[in-house]
Amino acid sequence: MRKENDLPSSIEAEKAVLGSIILEPTLWDSLSVEVDESDFIANEHKLIFRGIKKLIDLGSEIDTVTLIESLSNDSDLSSLSNFDRVSYVKNLVSETPGTANFINYTNIIKQSSSLRKLISTAADISSLAKEADTFESESALSEAEDKLIKLRDSIQRSSGPILAKDLIKPVYDKIDETIRSDGDLVGISTGFRDLDKITMGLQQGDLFVIAGRPSMGKTAFALSIAGQLVNDGIPSVLFSLEMSARSIMYRMISLLGKIELKKLFEAKNLSENDFNEIENTLSLLSRSKFFIDDTSSLSPSEILSRSRKLKRENPDLGLIIIDYMQLMRADTKNDNRVSEMSEISRSLKALAKEIDVPVIALSQLNRAPETRTGKRPVLADLKDSGAIEQDADIVTFVFRAEKYEQDLENKGLAIIDVAKHRNGPTDTVKLHFSDKYTKFQDLALDDPALRNPDFSEED
Repeated sequence: MRKENDLPSSIEAEKAVLGSIILEPTLWDSLSVEVDESDFIANEHKLIFRGIKKLIDLGSEIDTVTLIESLSNDSDLSSLSNFDRVSYVKNLVSETPGTANFINYTNIIKQSSSLRKLISTAADISSLAKEADTFESESALSEAEDKLIKLRDSIQRSSGPILAKDLIKPVYDKIDETIRSDGDLVGISTGFRDLDKITMGLQQGDLFVIAGRPSMGKTAFALSIAGQLVNDGIPSVLFSLEMSARSIMYRMISLLGKIELKKLFEAKNLSENDFNEIENTLSLLSRSKFFIDDTSSLSPSEILSRSRKLKRENPDLGLIIIDYMQLMRADTKNDNRVSEMSEISRSLKALAKEIDVPVIALSQLNRAPETRTGKRPVLADLKDSGAIEQDADIVTFVFRAEKYEQDLENKGLAIIDVAKHRNGPTDTVKLHFSDKYTKFQDLALDDPALRNPDFSEED
């Protein structure tokens, strides 16, 4: 039985694994995927593992002679007192019971290492809690959870390539599910007819960026999509780093109930029909699982932590919306804003993959469109980072010409430009934007704007 103060380990398993590699060097490939030098507790075994790796990297044969010679060139050898490399390596080979249980020995090493890492992480968390200021408890909890998440990820990391035949069933099941579903959607409907045709819906694990200049309607577009999920009974969450939860609720009531936002805020001139719509909309929202988090300056790890919790409590979580990326703070302090935005962008894509839901991230654009004829944005206009374009699966630009031309004939017409689509075509979609309800909606099929192919082109 292990003493209370002893760290979890198995010197015997470590010896058996290293001896097995010397006897059967072809076992190295399976060993190196599962464990590394840090997983061994004995310094002699770390040294021997490193020596074997050096021989493998050089393409040299592995036996007792070559390994002993490799160890003699290691600068750390002198730090091991009373270590006779010659007799130790020879004893490893002679005492190894065989290679039949190699996988079991490897698992013992990995599990012991995982427990030691857990003990170390627990000690770090304990120190963190003791040193944290009273007003920093939320930050300390987030950092503690992040440490545990990183530990879990390092332990549960995929063990390498997956055979294609092992992927057949989940892929076939997804194809079969799509065939049996109504319509052409593979993912969750955005609520917009023509946008769904291009994207086939919001896909699990995808990062969907909505970008535009200020006041173009990025938030209204995202909330219009959220409103569709509310109507469909699909849980979703909005991380609003700019607007308060109260303001978001006003806008949701306005767009879902078709009540003028100005009248709602003023609470004047509301008709009986308006009051009925307010009651109906509040009833719909009370039944929904639409979550709003208006905490300012969230980091990717904090959003990940909160999203994980929501996913555990709501396994059918359908969408995460972040408004907006440039208001997030990076987990790693960096004076270079471009580097920070690159980290944030990568983290949001990782969030989508881990939680396995679509993530809509709103993004600002730089001022370049203002100097361009037609004012239409392009991918190079994404503010602070080209990594956003690289990491996103879909990038859309929200553009309303009426923001620049007050006397425009097609007032209320909005262009949603799908500028990047990793798994499909790019195209433009024409929608109607209502200032009264801050809401986007499909144009009627007989709307003349749909028959005007030149409207979306730059002059």
